Amino acid sequence: MNKVLILSLLFFLIYLGFESLIHYRRLRKIPHRIAVTGIRGKSSITRIITASLRQAGYRVVAKTTGSRPVIIYPDGHEEEIKRRGKPTILEQKRLIRKAARQRVDYLVAEMMSIQPECLRAESRYLLQPEILVVSNIRPDHLAVLGKTREEIALAFTRAFRTGQAVYLPEEELLPEMLKEAKGKGTVIIPVKEDSASQELAVGLPYPEFEPNSRLAVSVLRFCRLSDDIITQGMKRVEPDAGCPRAWEVNPEDTVRKIYFVSLFAANDPLSSIQAMQKVIERTGWWKQPVYGLLSFRRDRGDRTKQWVDFLADNWRGKVITDSMTGGQLKLSGLALAGPGAIAARRYLRKKLKSLSVEAFYAKKNPAPETVLKEILTHFSFISSDESSPFRPEPVVFGLGNIAGFGQEMIDYLERKGNAIRL
Repeated sequence: MNKVLILSLLFFLIYLGFESLIHYRRLRKIPHRIAVTGIRGKSSITRIITASLRQAGYRVVAKTTGSRPVIIYPDGHEEEIKRRGKPTILEQKRLIRKAARQRVDYLVAEMMSIQPECLRAESRYLLQPEILVVSNIRPDHLAVLGKTREEIALAFTRAFRTGQAVYLPEEELLPEMLKEAKGKGTVIIPVKEDSASQELAVGLPYPEFEPNSRLAVSVLRFCRLSDDIITQGMKRVEPDAGCPRAWEVNPEDTVRKIYFVSLFAANDPLSSIQAMQKVIERTGWWKQPVYGLLSFRRDRGDRTKQWVDFLADNWRGKVITDSMTGGQLKLSGLALAGPGAIAARRYLRKKLKSLSVEAFYAKKNPAPETVLKEILTHFSFISSDESSPFRPEPVVFGLGNIAGFGQEMIDYLERKGNAIRL
């Protein structure tokens, strides 16, 4: 029996060695590899870099794992990744195989890992990128990455490797990251805010956070692309399925029109509030009453707690304060949907005495149209001057989670609403 076990172990080790050798040879066939990690914006950064490299005439394979995991081929067509079980970083081995077969000049891959040890394996062994982009450090996946910015930053440093260039927004750089980089022989490149990169991003077909476009432009310039090529590439970016999208919709049996903006994929509170501010700034919806539809997931209790704690700390007098920038957003009301909505409202009412009207929960397992009708009937959408004939259309932002009810709402709006450009 012992001999059988020893032989089995020996054959297994030989197999692992053979697989590692093949994987290493495939990596060597890909001249340039770029990986993107961080909390928010990974898919957008990956798509901007990919589109501009392709515009420059390079053969590029890319992978995004945002709202819909896809592989993007050199001709620009996308193939959705079909998963039989839970996502695994071993998908990156298949990505390397595809990229090597395509004889690409560049591979641009969104990293999948959350666990620090998986981040290490994905970067050091599976992808081995020469450039690593860290989009930002935000509170999310708290049970795994840590509860403070310092803990989350240290978790991402597990992806650092010797000789690697790490790009990240200057404002996201923490001393702990510099110390880790020095010990691992990694070069950190803090990217400063740049008005020129903002001008290049004007051509994007959707609103994008400035740090994301700033990072992408910085990496593309390092790859020796001209600003003219980058501008043309920006215009050809295919947005991720979870990017901000908006519709104009009239729920049946109602006479009111609603503007609905999907920010479900932003996930964490800070990113969501900043995205709402950016959309309002871009559209000029300053005078419209703004409401939130917060969708909870049964399997993301940590995110539910993160949202209710954030609201309890930052929502006062219908105004939410962005604790990072100090900016303020007026939120006239909030509808809660999905598992945990009743408990969330109860918690908020306990913390914020004024929420008896401003927050309500949708019925159990609600249909999207029913929720929109409830929002219209629950909140009074009239101007401050009730005698005025002007009644601005309400703007409802979808927040929290895109999986589950969030996707159901998007599917409904795709069928019944009129898409509008943000």
